[in-house]
Amino acid sequence: MGSLFAGALILGMAACSGGDDPTEGPAAAGSGGSSSGGSNAAGTSSSGTGNVIPTDPDQIVGTFAIQIKVDKSMTAVVGQVGDGPVPSNLVWTEKSKEGDCRLKTPKSPFCEERCEGGVCVADGKCQPYAKPHSVGAVTLTGVKVEGGGSEIALKEIAAAYQPPAGTVLAYPPFGAEDTIEVHAVGADYPAFDLSAAGVNPIDLATTDFALSPDKPLVLEWDAAPSGAASQMHVKIDLSHHGGVKGLIECDAPDTGSLTISQEMIAELIGLGVAGYPSVVLTRTSIDTVQLDHGRVQLEVSALVERYLTTPGVVSCTTKEDCPDGQLCESDATCQ
Repeated sequence: MGSLFAGALILGMAACSGGDDPTEGPAAAGSGGSSSGGSNAAGTSSSGTGNVIPTDPDQIVGTFAIQIKVDKSMTAVVGQVGDGPVPSNLVWTEKSKEGDCRLKTPKSPFCEERCEGGVCVADGKCQPYAKPHSVGAVTLTGVKVEGGGSEIALKEIAAAYQPPAGTVLAYPPFGAEDTIEVHAVGADYPAFDLSAAGVNPIDLATTDFALSPDKPLVLEWDAAPSGAASQMHVKIDLSHHGGVKGLIECDAPDTGSLTISQEMIAELIGLGVAGYPSVVLTRTSIDTVQLDHGRVQLEVSALVERYLTTPGVVSCTTKEDCPDGQLCESDATCQ
């Protein structure tokens, strides 16, 4: 579900539709997608050294991401296809699993030989950065534009695709009853088509975001309409600003509620907490198409994020956020 690549592109190249940015505190830990999965495309082209991991044709090598950012009343649209997956410098291990949720911890692999132009993705294994490629003219349909219409000819800039400057998207730009389509005429790779169901913005009903090792976390939201294709991805990250020590990820049916057990919450808190811990809910609808070297996906989503509180932790961005006599440390906590 989701991807680091899609989230990074959305942060950098967003097409907005009204609303001011209400975000408080430092850059949020979760802008959508999975923190522990592989990434999807793009980066600086260069050949790696050492024992290079070959490309897996089943891996995601590109994403067209259309994401409703509910807290900001805006929508981001961006896409890119590369010659391989973007490597991750962390290896994630599943420590526990309960129902739809998993608790994972990261490890930084070691490569004795430096990975020039790439990343150490496993002990002694390098993977080169992917190079973005053109897929020709790309048309996006099903996303409503202010003033009428729902077809956008995406602009290609350095092999990345986004709406042309001045494009203002309606809000919300689509719903669960709509169909979102991407057509690429082809260039470096053959032509392809993607089609995914739209999603509704998330109406989060939960108001208690105080985490405790003594109680479960109950999340409630508006369920997707009957027959909708969407799923709900939940990510809880308590240590993003201090060097991530673990996270909880859940891939659950979009039925309107999810309970994360007291035992799993206690286990995550025990790994360590930094400033501005958060929970991110992402409603997703996905389609993929197979190319010779990997898969390209269309990810239609809606995202909400809430900061969490944990016992004994005061989050901060400056000294003024802290009680008298305490300073704001590099992990965004008062000490």
